[in-house]
This record gives sequence, structure tokens and C-alpha cells, in this order.
Amino acid sequence: MHSMRILAAGGLMILAACGSDGTSPADAALNQDVATFTADAAGQDIEFMRGPGGRFGMGLLARPGQFECNDFAPPGLTVTRTCEYYDADGGSQSAYDPETTDKVVMHVEVDGMVDRGDWSSTIHRVRDLTVTGLAQDTGIVTWNGSGTGTMSRIRQTSDGTEVQKDMTSANTVTDVMIPVPRSPTGWPLGGTITSSVTVTITGGVHDGETHQRDVTTTFDGTQYATVTVNGETFTVDLAERHCVGRDGGGFGGRGPHRGMHR
Repeated sequence: MHSMRILAAGGLMILAACGSDGTSPADAALNQDVATFTADAAGQDIEFMRGPGGRFGMGLLARPGQFECNDFAPPGLTVTRTCEYYDADGGSQSAYDPETTDKVVMHVEVDGMVDRGDWSSTIHRVRDLTVTGLAQDTGIVTWNGSGTGTMSRIRQTSDGTEVQKDMTSANTVTDVMIPVPRSPTGWPLGGTITSSVTVTITGGVHDGETHQRDVTTTFDGTQYATVTVNGETFTVDLAERHCVGRDGGGFGGRGPHRGMHR
């Protein structure tokens, strides 16, 4: 009943799966939306880091022997990528060499529409990512970097009012470790992505409000990452790009078809 009252008040179709105990409905809804925004961005970041791709993959698993730097993108997205290559001594290289390239500096821009079935949104993301350890044959490479992003989502409340949430973020990628050679199950072994997210609301009872959230995404070697939003912790599915539960909330555990998956 608690989650149904939130649904009626805010038109938040997926809040029931990730609602918060002990916070106001507005805060719970906002934190859940930020967790979902973070899950989608983190899943895409992992693909750019040559980790596993979900059902909306970027095609980065197609040629495992190469380090792609092309503009391949799934339908609905435009992706622009540039890369700089360096050997273990820091010398610049004109192209990727699987034997001697040790570091790649990548700039990525993504624009378009994402459709996750139970929600869709327009996005713009910019990432500057650096991978090191490519030539060291340790079975792990490490990614660091930074980026920015925007997402706009519109929902309709039970009384027909449209509510738009515009989210902007500034992100820092710290020591995200990807196993190599890459594989469909090679999720990040550790590391974090921290984000400062600003949410502006247009329409509805919270029209004109602006909120800020501090977010940390922590990886543990599985397709499920922990996302902490202003101290509230969620589990997100990197492959399916959504939130699957609030940690400690009696949600029934992790699984690819739990929670708010269609």
C-alpha cells in the first residue's frame, strides 16, 4: 500500500521495486530515479571500457583482438570516438599495436534516445577515459577518467500531468579494473564511479525544484553494482541497465528478472 500511494502521487511506475523505507515519498522517488540514471550511464561506460555489453551493446565484443576506436552505435544513438595510443615508455603511437600499446586515451561523445522498455529518455554524455596496463599481461587493465552527462525523462502522473526531470552529472572514474581478455562475463573486478547529479523538476507538485545528489557506484566482479545515493544504497544490474532493489529493504535478492524489469 505504501508503494501504491507513492505510485498514485508521483506516477513513478518503477518506484515499488526500489522505494526507500524511512524517507519521504518525494526523496525516495528522486533517489530511485537517480539510481536508474546512474545504472544506465555506468552500463554504457563499462561497454566503452571493453567490458561486457548488455542487450543494448555497443558492438565492442565483435573483434576481441583489436582495440576499436570507431563510431559504431546501436539504433537511436550517435557515438563519436577518438583515441590516442602510447607504449609502456609513454611514447606516442600512430595506431594500436596489440604487442606494444600499453595505454589508450579515449574521448567519447554519445547523443540520442535510449529505450529500456519501462522507461525512455534523451541523453548526452561525454567521457574522457584512460586505460593502462594493456601490454603488461597481468589479466587486468585499469581505467580512470572523467565525464559529464545529461538525461531528460518525462512521465505522466495519475491525473494526467506531465512531469519532466532533467538530470545533469559530473563523473569521476577511479581504478575500474576490467579483466582481459574480455568476455561476456568479464565485469569490473573493482573500482568506483562517483557522480554529482543535479535534478531539475518541471511540472507537478514539485515544479521548479532543483535537487543535488552525491552518488557512488562500486563494482565487485559481478554484473550487479552497488549505487549509493546520498547514503541510500541500491543494487543495479549493469547488463539490463536498471535498479533491481534497495539493499536491506527485503526485496528478495539479486537476479536478472527481479524488480522493475518489465
